[in-house]
Amino acid sequence: MTINFLHFYFIFTSNNDVQDLLVFGKSIDTWLVYVLILFGLSSFAFVSVWFIGLFAEKQSGKSFKQPWE
Repeated sequence: MTINFLHFYFIFTSNNDVQDLLVFGKSIDTWLVYVLILFGLSSFAFVSVWFIGLFAEKQSGKSFKQPWE
């Protein structure tokens, strides 16, 4: 019964509907900013790992190989 109630509660709820709701003492707008910062940092880390690998591959002097070679 509780799961069904929560299911319908979250289906009909949007950001605008829960603007006064506090999650761990912070508003939903604050959490959205935190999520954007987290996504930005994780995407920067992902791209930097690829560029560091590319740089290391170029410095090794070996030619690039395709995975099927």
